[in-house]
Amino acid sequence: MGLVVLFYYTLIILLVSIMTSAMCLSTFLVTHRKYLGFACIGFLFYFFDVALVFLDDFTVNSTGTMPESVYFIGSQVASIVTGCGLFTAFWLMVCDALDEQRRALQIAPAVVFVIASLAVYAFMPSGNTHLFVFYGMRTLYLLWIMAYIAVRYMGRSDALRERMWRHRIGYAGVLVLGAAVLIENVLFLFYIDPVLVESGAVPFFPERNFAENALMLWMAAFIGASCYKLLSIHFVKPPAEAEGRVGAFINAGLAGYAQHYGLSARETEVLRMVLEGKDNQNIAGELSLAASTVKVHVHNILKKTAQANRQELMRDFRKMS
Repeated sequence: MGLVVLFYYTLIILLVSIMTSAMCLSTFLVTHRKYLGFACIGFLFYFFDVALVFLDDFTVNSTGTMPESVYFIGSQVASIVTGCGLFTAFWLMVCDALDEQRRALQIAPAVVFVIASLAVYAFMPSGNTHLFVFYGMRTLYLLWIMAYIAVRYMGRSDALRERMWRHRIGYAGVLVLGAAVLIENVLFLFYIDPVLVESGAVPFFPERNFAENALMLWMAAFIGASCYKLLSIHFVKPPAEAEGRVGAFINAGLAGYAQHYGLSARETEVLRMVLEGKDNQNIAGELSLAASTVKVHVHNILKKTAQANRQELMRDFRKMS
């Protein structure tokens, strides 16, 4: 009975992973926000990472050879590939969201993860310590991502700090569940008697960490909610109440965007109206300015933000906000 429950539990995790990946892809195609593209790739890698459970079971059953240990992992190289793809995608998602442009910093964590994981796989003697260190590389990668977020939060940009604070619940959940991943690995590999696992008294998949699955479900819910809000804003014919949502979205990101590009108070005011879809004549009327003056302000905004036209300006604002 326990194995049947674990089987359907795994199917649910696979379903959530692929559905979240598809939602991120759909929202990316609508909004052109790169971080959603990275999230799509990350959940796709997690789908294959979870599917490794069936690969190992199929391999054992087809060969008829029983593993030496209940903690047998038969696809460690594949696990390195899926783990690297998963956490690197989420790391690049954070880099894009926080405007981290240094190429070396974007690539270095993935290189370190692969080299360290291969070294453990090739040179450490097999056993529970080997598995703990091997899967501990994922925890270290996650710790690096969260440490980077914390450092950026403590930086000098008040606008960035305010934007990050809006996602504090999501960050806190990742921290708590990340710690749970480590605790679960310690308990299963060093403290729970393997006899209890073999007897079925303790449900266990050696390839899977239940806390890690919970972490991915938490991120799926968090990112899924963000996708829903973005798709609501970009709906072709939004309902009347969506106008307030669009205004709230502009208000939430305007100060940070203006500070990032060094826009003046008047340029920020003009930018708001541009984002609302108003032309120069309407902006001039509402601000009691000459149309030529508004045209100069719009030109300066486009120049400072390095955008070619209003459409690209709106796209850049959505990405930055």
